Amino acid sequence: MKYIDHKVIKTAIGTFISIYLADLLGIKFGVTAGIVTIISIQATKKESLKIALERFIASLVGLFIAVISFECFGYTPFIFGIFVLTFMPICLKFNLFQGFLATVVLATHILSLGTVSLDIVKNEIYILLLGIVVALVLNSYMPDMKKELRGKKKNIDTLMKTLFNYFGDVLITGSVFVDEETLFKELKKELDTARDIAFKEYNNDIFSSSREEVEFFQMKRNQYKVMLRMRNHFYRFYISSEHTHIISEFTRKVSDSIGVDKLYQEVLIELERVRGVFESMPLPKTRVEFESRAMLFQFLNDIEEFLEIKRDYMKKVRGK
Repeated sequence: MKYIDHKVIKTAIGTFISIYLADLLGIKFGVTAGIVTIISIQATKKESLKIALERFIASLVGLFIAVISFECFGYTPFIFGIFVLTFMPICLKFNLFQGFLATVVLATHILSLGTVSLDIVKNEIYILLLGIVVALVLNSYMPDMKKELRGKKKNIDTLMKTLFNYFGDVLITGSVFVDEETLFKELKKELDTARDIAFKEYNNDIFSSSREEVEFFQMKRNQYKVMLRMRNHFYRFYISSEHTHIISEFTRKVSDSIGVDKLYQEVLIELERVRGVFESMPLPKTRVEFESRAMLFQFLNDIEEFLEIKRDYMKKVRGK
């Protein structure tokens, strides 16, 4: 785990800049600008913009309520409590809670002064704007995650290829590999991490609404769920037959197609050929053979679903 990353560094730098500028500009309670910067620096650009807008609107509303409350009922802790009791439900109702804490801190300034004027209100707004602007400027820099995403894609494809090759071997040998569970756990971990990175990359691109990376890893997650179901079939295969050898060979072809966009359509066509071969073969003669063949057909149906997930993704995202 990284304890010092770009967000931690930006937070430290932003706090210093906000407090320094507040002092330079003659803004009272300038330390609060540093606090606003700390709570405004977010993990992504879109999140920062959203929270900045939410915080600014909430603060304007909150300052208005605070000024009216103090002027009408007095500058006392009791009235401050009434202000919090009034303002918090408003933030919750209108989804402005990100601005609650900053506004309460600003209101304490007015409470401590025991009076209000246009200059005092302007000072509080300057604190808010300074803290938000510094945070937005610093958050305009985000590390490029595309290289990391490419690495995740490669790892995920490699793991899926390995597991499909295992499937092909198990169909013939009937023995489950000892590291199968480890590979499935590693694949799940890679998929979860890649999805989070893809969402961050998407939310860091202010001027683009492309969700291709997000859709890609969601497609891979859907394929992973099918693979989990495919694995369960191996506990119900009873005998090796000509059918298992055919599907084993086809499974390895599916493995070769993973990560190669131009091959998945060819494999779908090959799947129909395999079905045609099965239809021309003699019917099962025993119950055990019948049950095993039924499981093989279900396994083949799962492979088809695995391939169709990729086909649907290609049509949706790339129009292919």
